[in-house]
Amino acid sequence: MELLDEVCLQQMVYGGAVLGGGGGGTIGAGMEAGREALRCGTPRLAKLSELPHHASLVTLSRVGTVRGEQSVEMLDRHQSESLKLFLKLSEQKISGFLPSEVGPLAVTYGWKASALTGLPVVDAPCNGRAHPLGLMGSLGLHRFPRHLTITAAVGGALKNSNRVEITIKSNAQHAAEMVRNTVARVKVPLAITRNPLPASYVRRHAAVGALSVARGVGKELLRHIPAGCSAVLHALSALMRGRLLAQGVVESAELREQGGFSLGRIMIAQPGSSPVMVAVCNEYMVAFKGGATLAVIPDLISIFNSKTGLPLSSAEVRRAQNVVVFGVPRKKLLLGSPMKDRRLLHSVERLLRIDFPVRGMSRNNADERSLYSPAGPRTVAL
Repeated sequence: MELLDEVCLQQMVYGGAVLGGGGGGTIGAGMEAGREALRCGTPRLAKLSELPHHASLVTLSRVGTVRGEQSVEMLDRHQSESLKLFLKLSEQKISGFLPSEVGPLAVTYGWKASALTGLPVVDAPCNGRAHPLGLMGSLGLHRFPRHLTITAAVGGALKNSNRVEITIKSNAQHAAEMVRNTVARVKVPLAITRNPLPASYVRRHAAVGALSVARGVGKELLRHIPAGCSAVLHALSALMRGRLLAQGVVESAELREQGGFSLGRIMIAQPGSSPVMVAVCNEYMVAFKGGATLAVIPDLISIFNSKTGLPLSSAEVRRAQNVVVFGVPRKKLLLGSPMKDRRLLHSVERLLRIDFPVRGMSRNNADERSLYSPAGPRTVAL
């Protein structure tokens, strides 16, 4: 078991910003949340292999639009309150905390709880990248409609009309729908504690070791950033087996809130070449160049600021910015088992009005399509 510190925090947050693919929070929020946890005590990080098979682990997550950011202090308070609500309903003894995804804020999920309780954050996040749907971080429980799981969610200000405290005992599908519908209705992000599961199950469905991967990516980014964006991307291409997909100036960056998501598109003009369009559903979902598909989730798409060399969240992309679009194929990522299920993308397709390319993929188990398939969209109407 490892004691986490400021150096670990910085490396993990900056690596999470790359792997977040536009979602999972911002670098500033991640650093603030981690430092608050370090002020409260010493968070611990455990390898999944260090825990007994029967150890019960719970997932910590957050649901909301990328524009619906709240102060880290409030998010921390909501996470602590959701954990208390969860413990009132659950009869199981908790042995550790799982982050729901990897992103610049998401990598700190569980740090403060660990500092206060002594229980570890476990290096087995539900997904090794960020994702827009709660079911994508539910460790495959959507495949078991008869399995009742526990979810506790808290958001909004005390004594305010938008205050939310809910506990749900239902299957994962219904719980995710209720949480998302609540976010859409009250328009505040919710901090979630959910899905108590044994370590033996987590081992088969989580992105085991993905926090360490994020740390390695962040270490490489921080080492090369004094030399500029080109040096950063060259190093990350070698480390992550990715490549540059586009480079140019942002012509437009349009996001709107709908149904608890941030939706829209980013248009990037390339001198001497066709423009690139990146569709957004909290994260960067798919990149098109003309009629060709450059990458589509669960491939990783990250947009870097050319001047700073830092990855941008989808809410941080602005018109007239010089940017580079970087992609990593899914086969080079650590992903949770739900990312292999093509069916989970249907709701995102409907929101964006895009049929995601599925060449070489099963409709039910979509994890084999090449990142750089020439297949294009059947419809694009954002």
